[in-house]
Amino acid sequence: MSYKRKAHVLFVGSGDLCRAMMAAAFANSLGQRYMEARAAALYLGPLAPELLGAMREAGVEIADQILHPFDASNLAWADLVVTLDEAADRACPALPEWVQKRCYPVAHPDNLDSVRRARDAIKQRVEGMIGGMAMIA
Repeated sequence: MSYKRKAHVLFVGSGDLCRAMMAAAFANSLGQRYMEARAAALYLGPLAPELLGAMREAGVEIADQILHPFDASNLAWADLVVTLDEAADRACPALPEWVQKRCYPVAHPDNLDSVRRARDAIKQRVEGMIGGMAMIA
């Protein structure tokens, strides 16, 4: 029997933390069969208060989720790096040839309605990733 481990996906946002945390939470809850995800940020800061409520509305709890630094050890862990805004994409260093990178820019949310829009856009992208992984599994 062959062994195939889950893909390691590192979602990276810039200063606001909620995009990367939303993406990792959706990946870990919806795609747990295919991937293990981490959230990372260029700058660590406080969670947007709207984030917890918006994710609860979607049925995903993230209060205990860890936000990782965007550093060499997390990049070495990753098979795929997904940046969620232009600043994070520009800050991403050259990656080893076996690590893929995608940029799925999502507008910076600054109120509850925009957090919900970002959440829905991120969920749709993650579901697409899961569908692609399911096809090749």
